[in-house]
Order: sequence, then C-alpha cells, then structure tokens
Amino acid sequence: MRKQDLTILDDMALAQLKNEPKTSTSAPPPTHWIRMLRNYLRMSQAELAERAHIPQSHIAGIESGKFDPQIDTLKRIYESLYCDLIVKPNPRKPLDEVLRGRARSIALKRLKRAMGTMALENQAPDRDVFLQLLEKRTDEILNDRRERLWSKKDE
Repeated sequence: MRKQDLTILDDMALAQLKNEPKTSTSAPPPTHWIRMLRNYLRMSQAELAERAHIPQSHIAGIESGKFDPQIDTLKRIYESLYCDLIVKPNPRKPLDEVLRGRARSIALKRLKRAMGTMALENQAPDRDVFLQLLEKRTDEILNDRRERLWSKKDE
C-alpha cells in the first residue's frame, strides 16, 4: 500500500486540532444533550422516535445510558432535533509531540544497538555526544517520509 502525502487542506485541518484538556465543567455527553434538546423543543420521546425512524424504547435507552448509540443513530436523532452532529478528535497531547516522541523512540533503539557494539570496543561516545546523535537521528527519521513509525518491529 502506497502512503498518501498530506494535501494542503489536510495540513490545515490538522493544524486546527488542539489538545484541549478535559475540565470538570466539560460539556454533557451526547445522550444527555438529546434529553435536554428534546425537552427544550417540547418533544416527547415518541415524537422524537417517529421523526428519527427508531423505536421509542431505543430513545429511552439512549437517554438513560443503557444503550451506547452508533454515530449514524446519533446523527439521525440530532437531525430530528434540528441540530448537526459534529465528531471531532481531541488530541490528548500535541500531535507534533506524539510524532517526535515516536521517532525519538525508534532512533534511541537503533542507537542503543550501535552503541552496544561500540561499547564492547571501548568506542562509546559520552552522554552529550550521544544526546546530539539521538536528536540528529530523530530528525533524520522525521524527514524521511518512507520511514515506518508505527510498525510492530520497532516496538
């Protein structure tokens, strides 16, 4: 499988993703929104179920938390409530950090293998030189688009 390069639009979309920490005042879950919106619009569960083309018992189960609805079901329910459903990833930490950390991990494993041989021959570099080498190898891995960062052999 050939790796697809990112387009400018892909880069722009990724740049908009920010890791926003979860706070104690975070928004209610989607199932809670359904009940709030339905009540605000003065719509019964039966009326919502009819509009969304799903059984009323399913609406009740979703609102009570007994059912974990699929995205398609949530989309139909929200459309019936005159809302759009937006699904957007929220990175746990900046994706640049994830990418650099993974590349650094691979570089470290490769350097350790080489350093093991060098240590046997009393040629191992000191700590500062090793760290410089590690950063250089990390940059090389990041700049080589052919590098596979997530293959099992590197874990």
